[in-house]
Amino acid sequence: MANDNKLRKVTDVAVIYSLLNSAKELGTEVYVWRFIGNRKIMSSVRIEALRKQRSDYSIVPLAGNDQTVQDLISGQHFVDLYIPDSALLLRCKIKTVDAPLRYYLHIPEFVAQVERRKNFRLKVYGLYEVNASFTKEVSTPKSGTQHFSKDLFDISTGGFSFYVSRLESKLFQVGDPLSRVLLKAGTWTGKLSAKVAMIREIEPDVHNGLQYKVWRISCKYTEIDEVSRKYLEVYIFERMNHDLHAINM
Repeated sequence: MANDNKLRKVTDVAVIYSLLNSAKELGTEVYVWRFIGNRKIMSSVRIEALRKQRSDYSIVPLAGNDQTVQDLISGQHFVDLYIPDSALLLRCKIKTVDAPLRYYLHIPEFVAQVERRKNFRLKVYGLYEVNASFTKEVSTPKSGTQHFSKDLFDISTGGFSFYVSRLESKLFQVGDPLSRVLLKAGTWTGKLSAKVAMIREIEPDVHNGLQYKVWRISCKYTEIDEVSRKYLEVYIFERMNHDLHAINM
């Protein structure tokens, strides 16, 4: 299922260097990834050093990732990297290998970045493995609280959305707080807070497969811990198969 992630191609050498240098200075976790069969295998590295005059940089595996990184890079002419903190995809030619300690890569001629540095978004509608449960204040038909449990339409590290019926849509207003949200993704469960950011009517058509009109409730996280955010980064990117073509341009 395509996820409508809009990627822009960045070719400015200074910008590319700045993005890589920022990841190095912050010690950002970077993912090496590769499709093996139909499965995406990922492992963690960090950028160790940039050599601007030589137009290269080095990456080193994070603790416990030495063997997986070596397996992903061994025998390859290039390596694919994902830097979640800047929503950045890059494909770099391998220059020299000092496995399993470090790997020297050419600084690429271009990178692909999610437009306006938004988060990658994953459509999960119909998979029934990503769910949000929460209790919220409602004012109709009378004031009180009501519990909801919704399989999600999509999810990102910035928020999530779900469908409701016409009757349920009356229970939601933009700005409504959703506290103590229990978010389940696969076997993982996390607790966070969110608020309603947008409400849209969705008409059925040949593309969405809906049988009747629904309302899509889009929510933005107002509180999410770093462990949950990191888990979602990996969960979402591991399952993306369609929105990565920009690195091959």
